[in-house]
Parts: sequence; structure tokens; C-alpha cells
Amino acid sequence: MYVQHNGVAMGAPLAPVIADIFMSHLETTLMDKLTQSGVCEWYQYADATFIFINKDANVNNILSILNDFHPSIKFTRKIEDNDKLEFLHIQVIRSSEQQCFETTLYRKPTFTGLLTNWNSYIPIQYKKASIVSMVNRAFNICSTYKHLEDEFNEIRRISLLNNYPLSFIDIIIGIKLSQHRNKTITKLDTPIIENDKKKIYVEIPFIQSSTLGLKNKIKHLTNKLTPDLDTQFFFKPSPSIQGLFQTKDPIAKHIQSDIVYYIKCNDCEHSYIGKTERQCIRRLYEHGAPITPYQHQQQQQQQEECGHESDDSNQQSELRRSSRIKNENKIATTTTSSSITALLNDTNNDKKIDKSSIHQHEKETGHRMNWSNFQIV
Repeated sequence: MYVQHNGVAMGAPLAPVIADIFMSHLETTLMDKLTQSGVCEWYQYADATFIFINKDANVNNILSILNDFHPSIKFTRKIEDNDKLEFLHIQVIRSSEQQCFETTLYRKPTFTGLLTNWNSYIPIQYKKASIVSMVNRAFNICSTYKHLEDEFNEIRRISLLNNYPLSFIDIIIGIKLSQHRNKTITKLDTPIIENDKKKIYVEIPFIQSSTLGLKNKIKHLTNKLTPDLDTQFFFKPSPSIQGLFQTKDPIAKHIQSDIVYYIKCNDCEHSYIGKTERQCIRRLYEHGAPITPYQHQQQQQQQEECGHESDDSNQQSELRRSSRIKNENKIATTTTSSSITALLNDTNNDKKIDKSSIHQHEKETGHRMNWSNFQIV
């Protein structure tokens, strides 16, 4: 059992709501003290705040007032540098010429500029959306055309690093510029008519040009047969090649660890469910299981591996694993064999077997448990 001593669990749906409630309570309680300490304006978003203070205000005094409110909540501060201050993903700039504040986008030093690569085998809509989202964010945040131009150049630089064609980027920027200009110059006087059509969504596997042809055919049929439906299509990329290969070797059932196991009696309805963090073979042996079946399985596995190696050596063109993985398999086999040997040489195991409820059942009834066919649940 886990107990949440402070706050809420990470990712909990109530976390943002509770954070807003706490910050509202903090503002209501401390606002008088903060105002007396020199705070002029207070703007809050989630757990981040943007405040204006008087020139003669003591920043450390304001910080101590906030940190004394709750022992588990500690605030940090950041003061403007060269008339610039970052708040979330926005950089606020103090303009001395126009006596106002300007805003532009801010990217942290850890930003790598990684986007969906242009050469990725995914629908073109996904690649377009990655550029459109950056352009729209530039329009929403940049307060001057100079900052907007600088952001467009940054978008071009990031996109070119991910192999996007420059013409593709410029077309998207041009379309968005036209839309933005039309919104600011003209206003639509006609009322907006809501679409009463029922929307349905159709998933289509992405196979380049074949996908577009299938989409057009389905759309033509739906418009002809059911004109009251608004069919929306979205493309699903095909599975990656990596998913078609097995990257890890399966672990034998009896050497798995940290499991819950289930054993049934061969002669009655008696069963046993247990949990162990060690290798299952060690725990079963403490219940009185014989080692012989697992030794037989291990020998059979080794013979199969030897047989595969001899077959591979006879092939001229072979597709084989790297030597590193093959060496790891040998190490794993040696580890399992050494585990079985250690169990056989364990002289203290008899005391553990006598205390096992499974062993007591076999001893009292003369029944045998189905050791070789135990299940992992």
C-alpha cells in the first residue's frame, strides 16, 4: 500500500484543479502582505506567476513571504535580464522606445529542434501539421512583425534540419499570412450556419497514393448514398519494420522472477497460488518440486541451440544474430545451469520444504502436484 503524504499523484485528473484552488487560496491570504511589500500586479497561470513590483521593493522579502505560506511549497524567482524575461514559452521584452511590452516565442536551451522527419513513411498531413502548428503559434504570440519574421526564419531553420523542402515551408507560411491578413482586414457579416450533419470517422491504412484513391472512392459513395453524413478520414501509418522482428529472446518459464504462479494437483482439485521475487525454480524447489523436469528442459534447450548453430554453419548466406547476443545466450544458459546446481547443493532446503503447504498436502494425501505445467498469472 502506498500513501500520498503531500499533494496529489502525478498525472491525476484532479491535479490542475487542486493546484488552482491552492494558488487562489494563497493569493487571497497573502495579497495584502504582498501589496505592502511592493507587488503592483500579479498574474498567475497554474503554478507560475508573473508579477510587477516597485523599484524599491525587496525581491527576497517577497520570496520569503511566499515560501513561508506552506512548508512543502517553495517558490523560485527569475528577474528580467537586459529588459527580457521568460514566462512559460513566451519571452516578454520591455520596449524603451514605445514604452510597452513586446512578446515573442521562447525556447529553452534544451530544445533540440526535433520534428517528424520529412522522409518518414507517414501521411503528408502529419508533416504539414507539424509546420502549421509552429506557424499558428507564431501568429498568436509574436506581437510585432519583426518578431514574426524572426520566428518564421527560425521555423525554416528547424524544418530544414529535419529535411523539409524550403518550398513546402514557404507555401504554408504564405497561406497562413493570407488567412491572417483577411481576418484582420475584413469581417464576415454573414451569420455562421452550423453543420447539422452527423460526423463519422473512417480509419484508412496509409499506403501512399493508394490511400488517397481509396479515400476519394469512399467519399464519393458516402456522398451519393448518405448525403446527411459528414465523413471524416484519418490515415493510420503502417507498422514499423522493427515491430515485425523479435528483439528479445523468450525467458524460460521456470527461470522467470517477480511473478505470481499457480500450481494444480494432479489427483484432486487442490491448487496453490504464490508470489516470488526470485527465480521461480528456486521457489518451487522449496515447495518440494523435483529438479529433474527442469534439468530435462534445460538440456533440450541446449540441444536445440546446438542444432541451430550447426545448421547455420552449413548455410553459405546466413541471417544470424550478432556474436554479442549469442554470447549473452550462452551466459544465460550457464546462469540457469548454475542455479540448478546451487539448488541441488543447498543443504538448508529440507527445512524449507517441510514448512511448505504444498509439501504437506503431498505428504498427507499421497498426491502429486503438476510441477511441470504450472502457470504464471
